[in-house]
Amino acid sequence: MLEAMPPELRAIFLTEGLDLGTPAGYLNMELFSFVLPLVVAGYGVAVGSAAIAGEEERGTLDLLLANPIPRWRVVVEKSAALAVGMAIVVGAIWIGLAVTAALMEIDLDLGRVGSGLASGGLLGIAIGMLALLLGALTGRRTLSLALGMAALVVAWVINAMSPLVEALEPWRPVSPVYHYVGYDPLTNGFDATHAAALVAMALVSLAVAVVAFERREIRG
Repeated sequence: MLEAMPPELRAIFLTEGLDLGTPAGYLNMELFSFVLPLVVAGYGVAVGSAAIAGEEERGTLDLLLANPIPRWRVVVEKSAALAVGMAIVVGAIWIGLAVTAALMEIDLDLGRVGSGLASGGLLGIAIGMLALLLGALTGRRTLSLALGMAALVVAWVINAMSPLVEALEPWRPVSPVYHYVGYDPLTNGFDATHAAALVAMALVSLAVAVVAFERREIRG
């Protein structure tokens, strides 16, 4: 069925070069190419958009800022909570896969699975930090949530279509999805360079969010 698909359609689902006859290839197709990015990005965007904008819309942010704590600390600690929550999410997925592989007697390299999940977690944090930044800029949770998910879709399309569309190729390194799965962590293991790129994206969003939140007037 995959061989009958046009190259453009195979690229969208990130199946080019995968061997679906192996556990790693099957997981790449069924979990790491589509489901995992949605799960981690969905969690990251939900938490990131609620961190500042959600509290502001509920009217609880004023109570929080009435305490003798600087605004930058609120942003940093909420971003740290997002990162810890993401680690719990991907850790739970790893445990589930490990238990399933043991029960079904599947020969699965759990170290490589951990590499893929770690990259997925960093992707979720990067997208979540973008949503947090948008919330800090606008104070609107729904807007930051929608724009955060839209950013994921754009990044996913750029990574999938850049091998086929020459005009998109220079933009591929800008896509966080490329740094998550473009080097195939489930096959090649963890890559520090790509991980550092995702961390850098998250830190840039965090820094801008701190500055924006420090300068913006909070809605009462």
